[in-house]
Amino acid sequence: MTEKQKYLLKLLQEVDEICREHDLRYVLAGGSLIGALRHEGFVPWDDAIDLYMPRPDWEKFVEICERDLPPERAIQCSQADRHYTNSYSRYASADTCAIHRSQIAGKDVAGEVIDVFTLDPIPSDDREYEKYRTYFMIYSDLLNISASYSDRWEIPVSLYRKYLYSYLFLGKDRTLSKLEKLMFSYKEEDCDRYAMGWAGCPSLFDKETFFPAKEGTFQGLKVMIPNHCSEYLTQYYGDEWSYMPAYAEREGHRTVCVEGATYKEFREDYMSGVNRGRLNRNAIRQKLYNMRIARENHRVSHKGLEYKAGCVAADLREAIRESGLNLQELMEKGAYRKLGNLFVAYYKAQLSPDFIGREDFDHIYAYYHPVLVDIPDEVFLAAVKTLFYTERISKAFRMLEIREKADHLTGEMESLKTDILLFRKGLEHYEAGHMDECRKLCEELLEKYPGHPGLMKLKCRLLVEKTGENLQEAEQFLEKALRFFPEDGYFMKYLADILWMKGNGQKALQLYARVKENTANGFVWLEMDKLFRPYKGQILRNCEEMIGSRQRTEALQTMEMWQKIMPEDEDIRAGWYLAKISCVRTQSQIEKLIREILEKTEVPMGTGDKKEQNPGYKKALAKAWKRLGYPGELAALRADLACISEESELEWLAEKVRSRQIHKEEKPYVYKLVGDIRSKQGQTREAFENYRKALEYTVPPYLKTELYRIIISDLDNGSRQIRNFGKNADMLPAMNSWLGKYGTLEEIQALAARLV
Repeated sequence: MTEKQKYLLKLLQEVDEICREHDLRYVLAGGSLIGALRHEGFVPWDDAIDLYMPRPDWEKFVEICERDLPPERAIQCSQADRHYTNSYSRYASADTCAIHRSQIAGKDVAGEVIDVFTLDPIPSDDREYEKYRTYFMIYSDLLNISASYSDRWEIPVSLYRKYLYSYLFLGKDRTLSKLEKLMFSYKEEDCDRYAMGWAGCPSLFDKETFFPAKEGTFQGLKVMIPNHCSEYLTQYYGDEWSYMPAYAEREGHRTVCVEGATYKEFREDYMSGVNRGRLNRNAIRQKLYNMRIARENHRVSHKGLEYKAGCVAADLREAIRESGLNLQELMEKGAYRKLGNLFVAYYKAQLSPDFIGREDFDHIYAYYHPVLVDIPDEVFLAAVKTLFYTERISKAFRMLEIREKADHLTGEMESLKTDILLFRKGLEHYEAGHMDECRKLCEELLEKYPGHPGLMKLKCRLLVEKTGENLQEAEQFLEKALRFFPEDGYFMKYLADILWMKGNGQKALQLYARVKENTANGFVWLEMDKLFRPYKGQILRNCEEMIGSRQRTEALQTMEMWQKIMPEDEDIRAGWYLAKISCVRTQSQIEKLIREILEKTEVPMGTGDKKEQNPGYKKALAKAWKRLGYPGELAALRADLACISEESELEWLAEKVRSRQIHKEEKPYVYKLVGDIRSKQGQTREAFENYRKALEYTVPPYLKTELYRIIISDLDNGSRQIRNFGKNADMLPAMNSWLGKYGTLEEIQALAARLV
């Protein structure tokens, strides 16, 4: 966990304690719920915690906190604080600094927060939801100047202007209170749905999706999670929620965080240069303009997508004609990979958020006004069945929903839509522990859709649950599944589990080593990590023992295997680097590995960031520098230097380095390392004094190379700066400052001679 995540976990624990003490409902939601299920804690790159809380419970929570909350905590919601800029609520720390974009010009508390999205009761009549949504967008536009909400729903500019004038002339509190009365007037007992109170997209959910809540685990803390987690996450994120995203797609929230300062202190520094009145006026003008042109913008965009859809349909017809394939025959043969290749370009357009939308901020209009590529029934059926058979089930269901509303569904399409709902029902049964009902549905659907990977994976799960009863049946099924899908890491993992249970460890490990390269399923990754985490210490000890007994190649092969089994484990990666450094033969190879490790371990001065200071990386760095000629103790101290970011720690390290001066042969290394420490402190002159002293001794070849690089690089950079500086000013002061650290001209010449 990062320091930020540790702090957020502390805030979550406080919220959980208040809710449990006063019988208030809440559930973990969004990326935090994915983290709880897929990682049993934070998604590693996430830096936020999201909760859902029914509005009646949130209102009680606010009342309790107004009485009992300590001064370093704050409740943020527009009802409690009219300076607050968001439509959703927050439990915040008032003594830290984490300013979100919408808060830059605000006056509200801007510390580390838990985001709390209220669940507002909504009747089953969609007209009531549309009324709620209209008022909610206007309400959000009045609260938050940095975003424009109403234009996405084509809310009349006259309606917004009405509440804007009320806001300006009758007062903020009076106007917002009137809107709150209109939005939050429904009683929970009269409603069977919730609208999630986020202005980006107030999504609708059945109440039973969340409550009664269940207990889950988040970083060792017991927390409340939704009654139907899979149903909620599939509705909100699609089938992909259980899969690890590619590295390029992993990103956190954007906030301005300042270590050791409060948000008030930071705001005082920058607000003097911000004209809040001008910002507000410009934002209001922009909102009014966006609303005036929204309908025409949407019409033009929609028309453009319809033209594009016509081109996509024509291209697909031509691709089918040129391929000479018979779609019906391919479906009967189950050749869905071949069909998938045929539909690549069609899917790229038709499944894009521009065409079918998403329940998010940017694509909500397209979600309610999708564009469907006009293709014949038999082609559409082949396309959605291919999605179904290639585990893009939520996309297949979305396509069927759009087709049903826009046109019609054939009998086969209706049947497929029903079966997708049954499949989801089976997953609900599995999540609830109703294994008999789940097994019955799974067997019925597999009979109808033999070879369907999702159904086979569900059956695999059911068999694994009872492997003790019938290990042979599970093994035979998994071997059959791998004949169907030889490169699917999901089936590899469970077959490896059975081999492991049967005591065939070596064969199991070989299979485990292929799993994460062949599936991104987060649950599979989590189960493997939990299985092997207890063995990690022994694995690393074995690696070091093999290196110590000169079995370096065997150590590297072993660590390469474990690196594949646990690719995101930093301890295993550090052990892998240690083995690689022990095996490589050239100086350039060692230096390349050092650079890779330093990218993970080096931290800027003053940040206090310790998250990457893994002892295994230090050990690998020490090994690398020792192989390059550094004495063992000084190699370890140089590894420490790479991970230190606090001034006091650097002084302590300098003392330890200087204590090695008693060993005459180590003196040039001591002066070089003290120079590195002074350089990291920004004491350039003192650094170069130590580098020059190092050169007064008999310097080993690699150390001489390092000193040569430092000095030649400085001379080259300095001469460039002097040339540039000399064009506009007197060069003499700059030259004295630059060359002063080298001494006299004679001393520079002597230094150059020693380097050469």
